[in-house]
Amino acid sequence: MSAASRVPSSLAGTTSMRHLFVSEVRAYPGRVAGAALACAITAAAVGACALLFIGAGLPDFPENSAAADAAQDARNLLSLLLSMLLMCAVVVIGSTVSLWTGQRLAQFAVLRALGVTAGGLRRMVAVDVASLAFLAAAAGAAVGMVPLAHLGKDLLVERGLFPEAAPLPSGGQTWWTAVAVCLTTAAVALLAAMAAVLAAGRVSPGALLKDAELSGASSRSRIRLITGVAMALALCVPLLFAMAFLDIPATVRGAMAPGLALVVIPTLAVLPPWIVPVLVVPACWAMRGLDRRVGRIAAAGLRADPARTTAMAVPVLLAVGVAVSLLGAGATIGRAVERQTGEGLRADGVVTAEPGGRLPVTSRTFPGGTATPLVASEVTAPPTSFDDEPAATSAWGVDGPALADVVDLDVREGRLADLRDGAFAAGAMQADGHHWSVGQKVRLTMADGSRRTLTLVAVFERDLAFPEFVIPRSTALDRTPSPYADRILLTGQIRSWPKEPGQKVDSRAGYLADLAPRNPADDLASRLIVAVVAGYALLAAANTCSLAQRDRRAQRSSLRAMGLGRFQLLRCVLYEAAGATAVGVALAAVTAVTCLVPLSVVLKAGPVPGFDGPWSVGVLVAAALAVAVPSAVTAHPLSGVRKQFARRPA
Repeated sequence: MSAASRVPSSLAGTTSMRHLFVSEVRAYPGRVAGAALACAITAAAVGACALLFIGAGLPDFPENSAAADAAQDARNLLSLLLSMLLMCAVVVIGSTVSLWTGQRLAQFAVLRALGVTAGGLRRMVAVDVASLAFLAAAAGAAVGMVPLAHLGKDLLVERGLFPEAAPLPSGGQTWWTAVAVCLTTAAVALLAAMAAVLAAGRVSPGALLKDAELSGASSRSRIRLITGVAMALALCVPLLFAMAFLDIPATVRGAMAPGLALVVIPTLAVLPPWIVPVLVVPACWAMRGLDRRVGRIAAAGLRADPARTTAMAVPVLLAVGVAVSLLGAGATIGRAVERQTGEGLRADGVVTAEPGGRLPVTSRTFPGGTATPLVASEVTAPPTSFDDEPAATSAWGVDGPALADVVDLDVREGRLADLRDGAFAAGAMQADGHHWSVGQKVRLTMADGSRRTLTLVAVFERDLAFPEFVIPRSTALDRTPSPYADRILLTGQIRSWPKEPGQKVDSRAGYLADLAPRNPADDLASRLIVAVVAGYALLAAANTCSLAQRDRRAQRSSLRAMGLGRFQLLRCVLYEAAGATAVGVALAAVTAVTCLVPLSVVLKAGPVPGFDGPWSVGVLVAAALAVAVPSAVTAHPLSGVRKQFARRPA
């Protein structure tokens, strides 16, 4: 009795806990290395992004200068990237550390059976995880944070997405940033591990010793379900409602799609204990139909441990979900622009300026046709609740009757024929956002900074492809410094137009065929974010899948002893990897449908949203390889039976 009472105190001491952790590292270096690698990569990536974000705000550029605008654009880009990296870090570290903690349940059962209390076990694991996460994050930050920041700065400066004059933070700021990143990484890892330990603590030591995988069922806790449902109701539903039903500009809706993905993906990552078993069923049917013998074994492996399947599927959800949602939002807006341009352009030809050139604003006649120059100008609308400091918006300077002959703006209210001096026409986004009505007088800021009160005479729908404001030609010429024509629209015999140097003349069909509906800089920024986030998620997928195979040596050895051949075992591992990938892709599809279908419907681009095919397929293929290859390499399926039994778990 006295000996038994001394066991808990000896095991609960600081020295004993340290010895247990060192023994874990020595006995299972692969498990510990997998969790440590996830923390190190996270610290390096998040830290580098944080340094770039701080550096972009260090210079004191003149207000409203090009450099200040470039710095603000860089901070906006980096804030979105940092938000996505933090979201990925929470999910990836959570699944990786939770998987590692779950693999130690047999050890926890022994400690509980020896008399260690649940509180003592929680303290021991908390110290283990916090120590591992902090040390790994410190190593990752020390080795990779500053080099990645320099590499990222060079890449962004080369593409015009970061001000060249902006330096990286000083040594002191870098030091405190690294400390904050390490503490954040340790806190995330600690919370993830404690969730698994608390779930395991509710199972009796005898049950854990009998079957350590009973913790998979305990992960279906009521608290986790309530958390997932609360996230869906408090975060996802309001954003979805706002994007689908509120009168907000299309550009704001487009920006809300990635934001919705940022809350949908973590919500789906909280609810896998209830979602994954449902999604596994079709994958199991497919495996059985494809391979009657090996497919049944792989299907049983997927169903037996939903926690392992979830850990393998979550990085796939992150990579594919972010790629499809972020790039799909841009593709959907681009398709809506193409549709509005094709439906609205009535002119037979379009004259545009070559790079570096400008078109004259004077009206010209040519044999067999007419020319309508559209004066390029800017208008700044009054502030709204969505934008208290509105930026200048592009506008066309042209009289209403002339514009109606070459462009159909799909007028919803009023008449373009009334667009003359003292009046203006506005797109539906501006009119709805400001609650303007036809006949209302509005005070607008012109391109030269002067303010004029104009009367709204028309509200048009096709304001995504065409400027959001149309003002009279005389007003644009008077209020625009150094006016020039944005383009010249031709009707009639366009071949007889007297083309001048620096001009490009296209027929209507040729202009629509060469139309680039998206800003190349915006596309580059989106693809850069997708490349960084997907690369991080796929590295985490490879690490997690390797970690998930390290505690299955006994199962593989038994299968080989029962007569399963080398290549049959390889197929079994690959089938399981394919099934986990399919689950992740299905969750990513839910994310894409939730984010993109409402956006596509609101923009009147149809119920099927646009997708960036090459990038989406590329990320999907990379995700499948990132899951399959590490799983096959770690499992050693081609080893002989004796080597399988003799192989020491890493």
